[in-house]
Amino acid sequence: MTRYTPGQATSIVPLIDEAFALHCAGRLDEAEALYCEALHMDPGHRGVRKNLAQVLIRGGRFEDAVALLTERPDEWQEDVSVHGQLGLAYAGLNRLELSLDHFQRVLAQSPDDTSALQFVANLQQALGQKPQAHEHYRRGLALKPFVTIEAIKSPPAFRVLMLFAPGAGNTPFEHLVERVGYETHVLNLLPDVAYDIDMLRDSADVVVNLVADGDQGHALLAPATKLVDLIGKPVVNHPGKIARTSRDSIARRLTAIAGCHVPQTLRVSGKSARGSECDPKLASFSRPWLIRLAGTHNGDDFQKVHDENEIDAFVTRFPDADFYLTEYCDYRSADGYFRKYRFMFIDGEIYPYHLAIHDEWKIHHANTDMVNQHWMQDEEKAFLDDPRSVFGPPQFDALRAIQQEIDLDYFGIDCALDLSGRIVVFEVNACMLVHSNNAHFSYKNNSVSLIKDGFEAMLRRMASGH
Repeated sequence: MTRYTPGQATSIVPLIDEAFALHCAGRLDEAEALYCEALHMDPGHRGVRKNLAQVLIRGGRFEDAVALLTERPDEWQEDVSVHGQLGLAYAGLNRLELSLDHFQRVLAQSPDDTSALQFVANLQQALGQKPQAHEHYRRGLALKPFVTIEAIKSPPAFRVLMLFAPGAGNTPFEHLVERVGYETHVLNLLPDVAYDIDMLRDSADVVVNLVADGDQGHALLAPATKLVDLIGKPVVNHPGKIARTSRDSIARRLTAIAGCHVPQTLRVSGKSARGSECDPKLASFSRPWLIRLAGTHNGDDFQKVHDENEIDAFVTRFPDADFYLTEYCDYRSADGYFRKYRFMFIDGEIYPYHLAIHDEWKIHHANTDMVNQHWMQDEEKAFLDDPRSVFGPPQFDALRAIQQEIDLDYFGIDCALDLSGRIVVFEVNACMLVHSNNAHFSYKNNSVSLIKDGFEAMLRRMASGH
């Protein structure tokens, strides 16, 4: 194949062919450079513009994709594929109303597009439009029993059936199944649907239960258990084990593990969290406390409170909800910064995923200043390259004890190290996000690849009956 580099191309057709080949091979940076060269040669080339937008979206550069696709609005109004790309890009930017609008435009022109139906339903669910979402989920099931993500080779190495619970807290799976050698079928798990068990059994070598949140997905755990047992294939994260991963359950289960500090956690109703009716067990908790709306993640609806009045102010925002109250643990390192580590546990192995460093206690990688702080990036890279330089033998013994106690095939932990070297446990469940949108942190890509490879190796082993 003739190689082209920006500035050397004389014909746009071979340039586009080369860019597309690189695109398909997952070499996105090289594909982007050639697509940009082709677009410079022919700014009106729709195919190049759409392919470049796809590369940008896959790389997590959603704003760039939106800018590219909206440069020539008069040319794109009736193009279904562009509306689909804009829907994906706006979803990546968490601009859900705009994303929904574009996917609804896709449905207006292609009402039987099952992928668009899935996106519309997911977005409606996230926006609180539950009756409309349920209608679209059911329509999608009627048209097609599951959404299929094709393998990159034919025939696929094996087939995976994933059970997805709309709006109920699932294991993030999209990046794990991107460009893999196995075929993935994603089935929406609805409580009032009679599934064709024989068809599902014949479609899978291994089943992955994605229902991962014991709070949001509680009502679906029993139907999921019944379904996977009827299918009778090997199961990743059997739903019968998920209920025991709620925050209060984890605090009870891990408290006796040597080398761990697990802050006390209490699940309460709004009534029992307030004022004079506050649960008496809270009296044993040291102040301040952390309060969180049950079933939430990523720091949403989660804050530090110092007294009963602040608890009252928080719970009144959420009538009829349940909450978690947790002892606050000051986990600052000796230099005054807070550090939160994430490991993934896969089929008996332990993989580092990230380190987030911040000057405030509530940490998420995206809300830190790590993109501008090279020393923080260097520290994260060193941790990912050699986690045992940070977590020594006693800490890894504790991690292995946690893995044995939780007894899931795939899950993660968010934790810290206190000044005495104990692991401070924040969260342990199968809801942890692993993604490859690391444009500013390319050093993370190898760790993501190892996690993805570990996930595939687990599926391959289980699919083969071992």
